[in-house]
Amino acid sequence: RSMNQTLAGPRLPPELERQIFELCACTRPVAIPKLMLVAWRVKEWIEPLLYHTIMVCQSTPVDGYHSLTPETLTALLRLKPADFFRDSVRNLLLHAVSQSVVASVLAVCTGVENLWAPMASSVLSPTTGLPLKHLYTNFSPLFEGVHPVDPLFSQLTHLELIGVANVGVDIPSILSLLPKLSHLAFNDEEFTPHCPGVLEQCKSLAVLVSLGNPLVPGMAFHEYEQDLSKDIRFVVLFSSWFKDWQMGARSNSDYWLRAENFIAQRRSGAIDAAQYEFLDD
Repeated sequence: RSMNQTLAGPRLPPELERQIFELCACTRPVAIPKLMLVAWRVKEWIEPLLYHTIMVCQSTPVDGYHSLTPETLTALLRLKPADFFRDSVRNLLLHAVSQSVVASVLAVCTGVENLWAPMASSVLSPTTGLPLKHLYTNFSPLFEGVHPVDPLFSQLTHLELIGVANVGVDIPSILSLLPKLSHLAFNDEEFTPHCPGVLEQCKSLAVLVSLGNPLVPGMAFHEYEQDLSKDIRFVVLFSSWFKDWQMGARSNSDYWLRAENFIAQRRSGAIDAAQYEFLDD
């Protein structure tokens, strides 16, 4: 083979070469900047994957990911056309970030499907237009500025509610209006009294998770324990939220999956159907 043939280009078919680089990029996103230096075509293929999952958090990321500061992310969003981030960003975590920063980021990253941002509940509106499937945010004031039947929630299947709603809110009725809600989680024991109503009214609900410590249930839980333990969809488990969200964004290996598998075991008889507490090994 001549030198010209050797330098002519990729030896593998371009489609296969692209698949290999994309697999490497998805497996270890922090390696993407170095991989982009291989060739211009590789940069074009995998640069969008660098922004597929964006995190702003002070906690240490799991291996393979990196976290940004609010200032870095804000500056980053000015470097490329808005349609680049619209088409690239799918998973977004914004922890300890101001409402104004959340609003500015969501105004650019309009293709986000998986959003973890407590302050998002104060920002989301009928004009936001995100194709949300998974949402983790403060319960209040989530449904005050946008109605559950708004197109914003038309594809929402997984919802984690942080904190509690305002006094007087008919929680079961509101949540029952979300057309595709199949997975619901909460982290405050004050939500517990609403669980029977939620399980009854939310017909499409397959999983209801209490994100407490199974070994230390709250006082509010004991009053409803007998009734809730009879519904196979109810699970109590603990989630290390930051790591768990990242594993979900990477491979769907999050507490939702653990709850689904646990419910399947109860349904099949592999474990006692009345056992609602999931204890990690």
